[in-house]
Amino acid sequence: MSKQSIKAIRQVLRRVQSHLIQSHLNLGAQLESVGFVDVIYHQTSTLPHLNYITPRQKTAWIPTPEIEKGLNQLREHGRTPRVYYIEGLFPPLFAKALHDLDLKIEREIPIMTCALQPPSPKLQPLPDGIRIERVTDQEGIAQWWYVWRNARFDVITGGVEPLYVGRDMRELIIGNQADFILYRYGFPVGVARLTINNQSANLTALSIMKEARTEENVRLLRQAAQSFAIERGCDLIFTSGETEADRRLCRQMGFVDSGSVVCYAQTSQQEETHDMAESTFMLF
Repeated sequence: MSKQSIKAIRQVLRRVQSHLIQSHLNLGAQLESVGFVDVIYHQTSTLPHLNYITPRQKTAWIPTPEIEKGLNQLREHGRTPRVYYIEGLFPPLFAKALHDLDLKIEREIPIMTCALQPPSPKLQPLPDGIRIERVTDQEGIAQWWYVWRNARFDVITGGVEPLYVGRDMRELIIGNQADFILYRYGFPVGVARLTINNQSANLTALSIMKEARTEENVRLLRQAAQSFAIERGCDLIFTSGETEADRRLCRQMGFVDSGSVVCYAQTSQQEETHDMAESTFMLF
């Protein structure tokens, strides 16, 4: 791979990093800069996604003592020591430094990215009985959560942004978020969520009830979200590739494998394990 290609990939990954941090701040997390790291923590939620340290942007390397400073700051907030970073931005020795600090790998989430260009691709005619609508009111919000709760054991895309209850209408109005519902013969059976930050978009959630889960329905929801991102002026969309089947479908739609979001932590607390399994919380 040429130096120019490596530089381009790193620029994309830095945009992904910036998007995720801003999304966590939008959910009420706070940021404290401690030397070469940023400490992200939430005053009321212990969700791992909202309580971690991460290398400051444009930082190529972090000495071990600087990592320890950030972890100690997180401990002072009563949170489990945890590090989130994007693998493609740091050499393998960074993972070794985390191991030396007695941190264990907790989760690794493959990231798929796709460059967007207007105009939006022409959507194919929807199959009989299928329609997709963007949520614009409280009734739509209620239907979105109904599908998510009933399909959450068959989640296709989970991502690294926690889902929250309480500010949906606010986020839809100010444009930080777009929710979509797939209906089959009038019944809501699939949902997707897009978060937007400047010119980047994250397909952070996609789930379809088991009886309606087909590759075509998954593709239709992804296309709806992708087209909306282009309409909003985004030139980059990314998502997580939780399974090989999911990554294969993403590749067919123009996404490319672009590294992983990696989490290391000192894990032993039962409540943290529970939060990782179900990243949904109340926010008012």
